[in-house]
Amino acid sequence: MRTPAPAATGTRPRNQQKRRDAWAAALFLAPSMVGFTLFVILPALIGLGLSFFRWDLFGTPEWAGLDNITRLFKDPTMWSALWTTIEFIVLGVIPTILVGFVLAVLINSRMRGIGPLRILYFAPMVASSAVAAVLWSYMYDPRAGVANKVLGWFGVDGPAWLSSTTWALPAMSVMMIWLAVPLVMILYLAGLQRIPDDIYAAAALDGAGRWRQLWSITWPMVRATTVLVATLQVINFMSNSFEVSLIMTDGGPLDRTQTLALYAYKTAFGDSDMGYASALCLFQLVLIGLAVLLFRLGARILRRSS
Repeated sequence: MRTPAPAATGTRPRNQQKRRDAWAAALFLAPSMVGFTLFVILPALIGLGLSFFRWDLFGTPEWAGLDNITRLFKDPTMWSALWTTIEFIVLGVIPTILVGFVLAVLINSRMRGIGPLRILYFAPMVASSAVAAVLWSYMYDPRAGVANKVLGWFGVDGPAWLSSTTWALPAMSVMMIWLAVPLVMILYLAGLQRIPDDIYAAAALDGAGRWRQLWSITWPMVRATTVLVATLQVINFMSNSFEVSLIMTDGGPLDRTQTLALYAYKTAFGDSDMGYASALCLFQLVLIGLAVLLFRLGARILRRSS
């Protein structure tokens, strides 16, 4: 008389448990997936289709072929908005990475009084970019704003931040840096806590000081985190440039802060040119995709070199 193999009796319950876990996970994810499909994927596909039509929001869409795409590259306003977007990203992403890294190193250390500072630095995470834009607009007010009052304590006359062609874009970038730093700090903190203490102990025995350890151990060991942070922040600054620019300056002065996303919005709902606005959004999506590919390529090169 044959007896069943012991392994088979344990495999069937495990498979059943895996199937139950998979169904449970699918049920929990279903509402989010439905929402993502309805409010992100579907509008994106409709926008992709509209980029090949002429449509003023009210009449019947007319087939335009590639006219909207070719128009992009002949539009000087588009190039100006693209350059403004690049400036906004460069002014914001690099300081965000550096400030987030330095703060993460400080928080990861055992400094006295760091507890209250942790709460203070994490505070911006509770604010949305729209709320932060409104708050910082009051702070940049040339007469009653906090920014110019603080400068006044040092005898400096602050500019009219948001109505200056020189200072409006940096002022917007500072607000975005303040908003983005907490998330960057958390990511770096996770990366720092994965570095074994033995490496620092060995470096200290060899006579390496804190600055040497920071440059030769800490920074290289969080390179993967830096690539991730840079990718996320390029997407963050590009996507949030719309509401920040709209609320704080409405693209002014003299279109100095009109980013690509805001130009697409004004084209769609100001000029009622949905086809060209969809082409602008498609162009921005392609730029984001290229940025992600470049960062992934950089991360792969860094992994091979290390």
